[in-house]
Amino acid sequence: MADQARRLVQAVTVPVIADADHGYGGPLNVIRSVREYAAAGVAALHIEDQAIPKRCGHMSGKRVISPADMVEKVRAAVEARGAADLVLIARSDARAEEGFERAIERVASYRGAGADLVFIDALESEAEIAAFGEALPETPKVINWVEGGKTPLLGPERLLELEFRVIFCSLATLLAATNAMAERLTALRDLGGHQPSGPLSFDGFNDLIGMPEIASLESRLTTLPHARPDDRG
Repeated sequence: MADQARRLVQAVTVPVIADADHGYGGPLNVIRSVREYAAAGVAALHIEDQAIPKRCGHMSGKRVISPADMVEKVRAAVEARGAADLVLIARSDARAEEGFERAIERVASYRGAGADLVFIDALESEAEIAAFGEALPETPKVINWVEGGKTPLLGPERLLELEFRVIFCSLATLLAATNAMAERLTALRDLGGHQPSGPLSFDGFNDLIGMPEIASLESRLTTLPHARPDDRG
């Protein structure tokens, strides 16, 4: 996961927020995870209080560890971060198993342990979103919007009033890509002697992934005189 985060950081010019799941174990594992993600160059990461094995936050059947165990993980993450400019987000998946009020108590304790932002996943109504914001009025928060999931999305102005500072649109590109691939494969199956046209051509794709820049670099490098084995520059 840290290697994947590193590749993403290298591919973009905007800050990257990484999902560090449950820290991949206990406090010692969290320390290693935070150090690995920090070395990968991410701007922020979040860890959660789910028990192993974990599930997607908007699925049923999730289990959570004790609040005390999660507080230890948050403290370990703060310790591992040290002086690094890394934002720590603490997430709770306790809404489904323990109820809304208990989830608020949990993230308040995670904030007290040193988390920069807090996050209750899979809130189930606009009223819960507002109540979460009002319960912790001076605490920066994250909201996770999964299209077709459990959480509705309030307008940006209202979210700002409630101290929500980050919106995760977790599956937006995955769902769009999966739907586009299904449509494209259906069109190819039903080709019937004509070639379907898509929104992105082969040339357009090559432009998107930076092939012209690579071609230019390759052209410039191959025009340089080749050094002889006995050259000493």
